[in-house]
Amino acid sequence: MDETHIAQQFQVEIPRKPIHRQFNIHVGQCRTCQRRVQGRHPLQTSDALGAAASQLGPDAQAAVVELNKQGGLSHGKVTRCLDSLFGIRLSRGGSVHTVLRAATRCEPVYASICQTVAQSDWVVPDETGWRVGGYPSWLHTLVGQEATAYVIDPTRSGAVAEDILGLDFDGTMIHDGWSPYDQFKDARHQQCLNHLLRRADEMAATATRGAVCFPRRVAELLRAGLHLRDRHTAGQISMHGLAVARGRLENQLTDLIFPPKTNAANERLAKHLWAHRGELFTFLRQPGLDATNWRAELAIRFGVILRKVWGGSRTWAGARAQAVLMSVWRTCWQQGCSALDFLSQHLRGEPVRVGLPP
Repeated sequence: MDETHIAQQFQVEIPRKPIHRQFNIHVGQCRTCQRRVQGRHPLQTSDALGAAASQLGPDAQAAVVELNKQGGLSHGKVTRCLDSLFGIRLSRGGSVHTVLRAATRCEPVYASICQTVAQSDWVVPDETGWRVGGYPSWLHTLVGQEATAYVIDPTRSGAVAEDILGLDFDGTMIHDGWSPYDQFKDARHQQCLNHLLRRADEMAATATRGAVCFPRRVAELLRAGLHLRDRHTAGQISMHGLAVARGRLENQLTDLIFPPKTNAANERLAKHLWAHRGELFTFLRQPGLDATNWRAELAIRFGVILRKVWGGSRTWAGARAQAVLMSVWRTCWQQGCSALDFLSQHLRGEPVRVGLPP
């Protein structure tokens, strides 16, 4: 008989049988003040009794939020998912109320996230369209070093950034050049070079005859700044050499944009560059600073996908829950922790710290 050997195979499986818990709660009355006293188990998420005594556990509630806010499933699909996978029966209204309750419990965390963003050395803001009840509104995001705050507002106004950061914000703002950000006078600004390069390249592609020279030269100088940053990062140029090269680059750009342009599109771009000429190469003054607003665009894509799936929020209460829970989920991702675990612990009343300065 031939020799045999033992081989190994590995498999990962998910448990599909839900856990049913019964809490025997002691209820009494204080002999001194006659106040009602009720015990609480660490796994409880609510003190409700009577008709509201049957509830989802903390992990199940966190899973509902994950499926809806991160996975993009509608409340109907969330309920079907829980039923088919785990045999947990939940109505659409139950899914909605689970999300709203979770957002309400996370309001203090959301406030601390906004505070952390306001205390960041740099902030990257951006905004995109949203809908609430079928009407146009705006999804704003502000990305800091350790936290990200989302706000859904009826307007695209710069008042959203003002409310979170305060007009006295003195850090660095990396943005796409939207004019309301200019009101932050104490802040240092970095215009997103990617937006400017895209604009210059599009102009060069459609311009005719001599009008093509200006946008091409603008793009060359901006790309030269990025190349200069890469050389410094690679250790090929010192801080002093970087400062000298940056000054030369700024002078070349000033000489390029100062003379009036006969082409209307070129003149508009030149005026924008002139108005923000001190904000184009801030990343060369602060090595390590981003030259584009890619962090905000990446963060806002998180909401754009959801908007394309559902079309937005139905009510302003839902919009508030959307902003709060997106902020918690994104901040947990930034800090390298599980949003599911965080929310599950938070729903139990356990002390957790997310979105707070270390």
